[in-house]
This record gives sequence, structure tokens and C-alpha cells, in this order.
Amino acid sequence: MAEIEIKNINLGGIADSDYVGTENSVAEAVGLDIHSESGVIKVNQKLTKESSTLVDDFVKASVPCSDGNTYHFGSTNGKIWKRTSAGTWSLEATASPSAGAIGILEAKEYQGYIYYAMQSRLGRWQIGTAWSTRNDSWATFTNTDPDWHPMRIISLVLYIGDKHYVAQVDAGTFSANALDIAQPLRIKSLGRMNTDLLIGTFVSDNVTNTEIIRWNTWSVSFSYSDPIPEVGVNAFFETDNNVIVNAGTKGNIYFYNGSSLEEYKKVKGVYTGTKKAYVHPNAVFNFNGMPLFGLSNVSGDPANQGVYSMHRTSRNYPIVLNLEYAISTGNLGSIEIGAICPVSSDQFTVSWKDTNDGTAYGVDILDLTAKSTIAYLVSRVIMIDRASLLNYGLVDACYRLLPDDTSIAVSKKINADTVFGSAIASKTDTKRMLEATTVDINDAVRVQVKTALVASGNDAPELEIVKIGVNT
Repeated sequence: MAEIEIKNINLGGIADSDYVGTENSVAEAVGLDIHSESGVIKVNQKLTKESSTLVDDFVKASVPCSDGNTYHFGSTNGKIWKRTSAGTWSLEATASPSAGAIGILEAKEYQGYIYYAMQSRLGRWQIGTAWSTRNDSWATFTNTDPDWHPMRIISLVLYIGDKHYVAQVDAGTFSANALDIAQPLRIKSLGRMNTDLLIGTFVSDNVTNTEIIRWNTWSVSFSYSDPIPEVGVNAFFETDNNVIVNAGTKGNIYFYNGSSLEEYKKVKGVYTGTKKAYVHPNAVFNFNGMPLFGLSNVSGDPANQGVYSMHRTSRNYPIVLNLEYAISTGNLGSIEIGAICPVSSDQFTVSWKDTNDGTAYGVDILDLTAKSTIAYLVSRVIMIDRASLLNYGLVDACYRLLPDDTSIAVSKKINADTVFGSAIASKTDTKRMLEATTVDINDAVRVQVKTALVASGNDAPELEIVKIGVNT
């Protein structure tokens, strides 16, 4: 009997589809740590809801502050929540600007203040003072964009998008129009390349044509503009020395070479018809050198949603995609991720909206005391010889570590199945260090195998290879 081996998925990550991918890629990888020790498949720490019922709005902006706290802002109700370094949450204020909607769309710390943008007004709070001393109407936007006011600090200046204007705060002085770009373009996201400002734009949901603009921040006009046939440049990923963006609603990721965008990767999914997903501008973070981004559903749940990584641990390895973290509700669909925010060098928070059972909101934290309860990999579709209806045999999940009260569960999806069945009967062979199914997969024209790593508290299995037997 021949064997198909699944291993070294840090070199393949998530495949392009259930059928095709690079060597060592898998159809799905969720909740797995594939990079910390190359060649070993571990379970990531889990995301645990920390905000309880206090946060009752979708947070699209979070600020790690120099006072040791992090601040989270309600995108529709204008509430401002504080999280202390000890993990204590409180409601500090509710915005009440003199005009426009109260939802806070973006916020940044800059030169001793936190600036927060609403539709019409730019608010300001001096760090170290009571929030009651804040000014919700410190400055006025000209164009009053109701959806986005992205911010980016470059060369000691805070830049803010406002439809087709780039506003700025320079040493406490506000300018409503530091740069004017051509309408009907609207500024959705801001990035940087060296000391230049990168501007990601959007026109409307029905216009598949937008641009990325590069501006040196001092000329009267921009330096480069690259049109792209997508519905908006959504987010700039937080990478080291590379500029990578998510654009459009079909999972496309692009590399920016300084003057134009180049196709780079695509988040695996089925984006037919009205099925759409994208990355919110602040749902990006660099976690100890690993770029993370949160994929959000727009409509139709085209792909698994959660916090993805796009990473490699050596320049000799390919950059691969991996769904590192599921949010605390455990759902991989019908969710949105608004902001990823560091709280220390070891932890970060993830804000989310979940519409699977009504509408729920929350902010999770990376839990250092518990492993993920959703951790599995799925093989690509296996089709050996359709004509002869080959028999597929036993599955061996070879482990390096299997702590007490943890387990490995193997299930299958064959032929026209749309979901995986219950776990296949198996036994643990401690001498050979493998979990072996005791029942063959049997005759099938197409097979997928799912291997779940079941944790217990902060203990979890560590997997080396999955072997799938095939009669040839």
C-alpha cells in the first residue's frame, strides 16, 4: 500500500483551492502554529473574549497608548472604552461632536494626544487628563466622509483622509486640505513607503476601478498613481520593508513596488456571484515579525474568516497563508474583524462583530493560558484513479507530543459529501507515536481527510506527519 504524506505545511500553507496548491499546502489550516518550529504542527493560543458585555458596538479603531492603557472606539455609538494593562475594562466617555455622526471611525496617538475622527469632526484628548476634558469638535473636516477617516503618522505629521482631501495635524495645527486628489476617488486607507504617504482609494461598490497614490508629503501633487481594476484599496498590511495591500472584495492581495501594484496572493475561497470578503483598514498588525490581517465577510461567506498570517520564518522559505486564530465565538463565517491592537509584546486584542445568531460585538485577547479549541488541517482533494475506484486505507496521524487529556481526531469527506463526518474510530499507538484509524476510508473517487488537534487547557498535541494509505 502506498501512502500520501501531509507534512511541513509551513512551506505550503493554505492552498489556492481544495484541488491545487504548492507542494506541502493543505486545503484548510485553522488555529495552527506552523511557524514557531519548522516541520512541527502545533496549536496556537486561543482568542478569549475579554470585553464581557461592556463593548456593545463594532470597534474599528483601537489605540495602544503611551499611558499603558489601550483605548477602543465604537464605530456607531461613539463610546470610548479603556483597557488597563491588567485587563480591566471601563467606559470612559461617549463622543458628542457639534455636527455629524458620533461614530468614531479612526484614532491615533500623536504628540501627547489621542486624535479621533468622526464623520464631521476631529476630536482630541490630552493623555494623562480626565476624558471629560476632551474636545469632541477640536477641528472640522471639509468633506465629512461618513465611512472612513484613515490616519498615518509620517515624519512627525499626522495625516488623515477625508474623501478626496488629505488633512493633517502638524505640531498641533490642523489643515483640512494638505492634498487634493481627483474626485470621485475617496480615501479609504493610508500606508507608507519610506517617508512617502500611500493613499488607498475607493469610488463606490459598483465601480471596479480605483487607484493607489504615492505622495512625498511636500509637493503640491502626488508622485505616482496606479489604477487597479478593484473595488477599493482596503488595507495596508504591517510588514517590514514591503508594502502589501488587500484590494477589492474577492480576496486579492497585491505587492506594491513603489509605482504600481502587482498580483501577489489570493485568500482561498469561492468568490462567485455576490460572495465577497475584505480586510478593514485597522484589521492589520505585525506580531513579532509575523504580519496578521483579519478577513471580514461582506456577503455570502466566500472564505473562512478570522485572523490570517502571511509569513515565513526564513528567507529560504516561501511566504504562506495560514488562518492563525478564530475569534472567541468559534465561528468562521458571518463575522467581521475591525481592529487588531497590541497590548504587550506577547499579546494583542481583536475586535469583532458576529451576526450568526443575532448581532454580537466583542473584543478578544490572545489567551496565554489556553490553546485554541478550533485547530485542524484538511488535505487537498485526493484523486488517484477514478476509473478503478481505488480503496483508500487507514490514516496515521504521527505525533511528537500527545499530553494527557488531549487527542487527535480524524474524519473524512468522500465523493459528493459536503461536510466531514464524525471522527473515524482510532487507537493510540504510544510505541510508534501515532493515532491510527482502525477502519479504512474504503472505496471512493475523491477523498479529503481532516485532522483535528484537540487541546485541554494549555496543553495540545504536536503533529509531525499525517499518512493516508492508498491501494495502488
